[in-house]
Amino acid sequence: MQPDLLSQLKDIQTPQSIGNWPLAWGWWVIIVVCCVLIAIAIVATILFLQKRKAKKQALKLLNALDPEQNPIHTVQSINSILKRVVLAYGEREQVANLNGDKWATWLNNNSHDDVTIAPEFMLLAYQANCSSVEAAEYLKQSKAWIDKNLPLNERNKGEQNV
Repeated sequence: MQPDLLSQLKDIQTPQSIGNWPLAWGWWVIIVVCCVLIAIAIVATILFLQKRKAKKQALKLLNALDPEQNPIHTVQSINSILKRVVLAYGEREQVANLNGDKWATWLNNNSHDDVTIAPEFMLLAYQANCSSVEAAEYLKQSKAWIDKNLPLNERNKGEQNV
């Protein structure tokens, strides 16, 4: 009886292997979500770098100034660089026509409490001469102001501070 049973057995047929494609819909959802998150991260990084580009360039220009050689030119350049960098952050309506005390007031109103620029330094650009010590101090305060306050925060960005 044993040989009859064995002769009746047929070879085992394995099923076809399951392929990886097409993917189940859950995998497609995961792929789309990952792609969207990567795209958002790339855009956010690009915007972050562009937003800080003007600040970086302004600090580079300020670092190139030497108050010992020509203090008047240094003070005038500092004023110009400060104005340009603030205008780069979209404050044209508020800042374009400001100078002297009004400009100093605007800068100090839009700064953190511990970082301000002395108003008398703003007036140095309009005087016939100034010392290299004053120019160096103005340069130091301007670097600190740019470093700590730019880009301008949204709280101050829309306010009229003059």
